[in-house]
Amino acid sequence: MTKPGADPAGPLPEPADDLAAARLRRRITGEAASGVTRGSDSRRAVFRAARRVARDWVPADQLPAADEVRDEVHRRLDATGSLAHLLGDRFDALAACVAVLATVRQDPTRHPEGDALEHSLQVFGLVHAERPFDEELLTGALVHDVGLAIDRRDPVAATLEAVGDLLTPRTRWLVESLPAARAYADGTLGHRARKRLESHPDFLDALLLGEADRRGRQRGLAAPSLDEAIAILRQLAADDEAPDGG
Repeated sequence: MTKPGADPAGPLPEPADDLAAARLRRRITGEAASGVTRGSDSRRAVFRAARRVARDWVPADQLPAADEVRDEVHRRLDATGSLAHLLGDRFDALAACVAVLATVRQDPTRHPEGDALEHSLQVFGLVHAERPFDEELLTGALVHDVGLAIDRRDPVAATLEAVGDLLTPRTRWLVESLPAARAYADGTLGHRARKRLESHPDFLDALLLGEADRRGRQRGLAAPSLDEAIAILRQLAADDEAPDGG
């Protein structure tokens, strides 16, 4: 039985203008999510997507919010929390895994630099200033926080699961040992763990990564873009594969 005053035909359909605006918003959201997977931050990706999709000015209230873009990026993740399945070679896959960090907001009191992608790029830049020829260490600097986009309760394990076979054993150890390196630097690492860390051949590199992680939290610190960081890693890999004197 229809309630008094109710419309027996059901709710009225949305006006055509509203439907068109909703479709445009969804298209912009999808295009912006693709921009984020290529390393752009969410806000810049939305504006670029709006220009490409609408080919005209779009009112601010019709643009998707950052959380809509984040949700779309996360919808594209595979079961391990990675975007690697969407792209080509090892470096494209690494870039896709890291790019998701643009959607991860952090506590501004501890991370005034901004999102987790900006932090990772600052860490990469600081390590590059010290060890510009160490591809494995630089890769660890770039990917060390990937797990924050997947499981904040255990980001290190999530990082190693998401990045998987894209890392060498040495890079995996450096990422896995980063919490111990942080604790070592601030004097809170237990005696046995301290001795174990000190005995590893890459001990000093782990400390360097930990120090870069601590310092890579500065507002406005110059850092490479994700594309530039990936280009550096590609070139280092190419140099390693080139014959001597090539």
